[in-house]
Order: sequence, then C-alpha cells, then structure tokens
Amino acid sequence: MTWYEFLLFVHIAAAMIWLGGAFTFQMYGAVVRRGGDPEEMARFAGRAGVLSERMFVPASLVVVLAGIGLILDGNWAWDQLWVIFALVTFAASFATGLFVISPIAKRIPAVGPTTQAGQSLIQRLFAILRIDLAFMYTIVFAMVVKPTADDVWTIVIAAAVLVALTAVFLAPLRSSRAQPPSTAAAD
Repeated sequence: MTWYEFLLFVHIAAAMIWLGGAFTFQMYGAVVRRGGDPEEMARFAGRAGVLSERMFVPASLVVVLAGIGLILDGNWAWDQLWVIFALVTFAASFATGLFVISPIAKRIPAVGPTTQAGQSLIQRLFAILRIDLAFMYTIVFAMVVKPTADDVWTIVIAAAVLVALTAVFLAPLRSSRAQPPSTAAAD
C-alpha cells in the first residue's frame, strides 16, 4: 500500500462518516419533527449538537487533512478548479457550522427547547443543517467529477443548485416569520 492509497482510504472513510452521519441526522430529524413531540425534538437537537462536535467536526477535519495529503503526495495541483471549489465550499460549510449552527444549538437550552422560541430555533437549525448537507454533496460531486477550467459550466450549475436549495430550505423560515403570531401559533 502506498501513502496515497492510505490517504485516499482515510479521506473517503472520513467523508462517509461526515456525509452519512449528516444524512442520517436529517432523515431521523424529519421523523422526530413529524412526530410532533417538542420534548423528543429537543432531546434530538441536543444530542445532535453533542454528536456534531464529537463526530462531524473531527471527521470533516480528517477529510480536509487527508485531502491536503492527497494533493501533496499525488499528482494534483492547488489551482485546479475542483480543488478550489471543494476548499471554498468546505470553508463555507465549516464557517456555517462554527458561526451559525453552533451558536443556534447553544441557545436552544437557554431559551428552553420546548418553548415557542426553542422550537423556532430547532426549526431554523434543521433548515441550516439541510443547507450544509447540500454543501457536502456538492463537495463530493466536485471530488468525483473533477471539473477543470474547461468545465466551468459544471461548477456554475453546482453553485446554482446550492443557491436554489438554500432558497428552498430557508423559505419555510421566512414564511413562518412573515405570519402574524396568532397564525404561526396555530400551525
């Protein structure tokens, strides 16, 4: 086994944990939300936050570090479009986790997870996590397709899909904010 093969295995295994875990959280979170039990949703959100810090953050860092090792050990250049796209998208995802997801998750216990404000934060958290999952899938897309400067349209389409999914996932949050409190409480 070469170092490159080892790093590729580590890179893919960590990406499976990161992406697979995030996908599983989304599916399980949808089931919990449909169940309608605010206490169960609060427990799930709290556990998801703990697992994110202990599993997703380390896995994502291993993905990046192994990817850097692959570039250094392999025949890849830092200026390739797919490398730049993946690094920029990862940076956006990481910054979202650090500056948006983590603060929201930490505010939930403070406001009370079963309160209206807590449930609103949980709903916002799940929407942002869906956006982050879309970012992860576009990173995997770039890793598999490896578009070059001749394939700029591929990156443009991937970015457009990200923008569209972000708008779709944020739409319910905007519409619930736009409703008067009596209508929002009735939903």
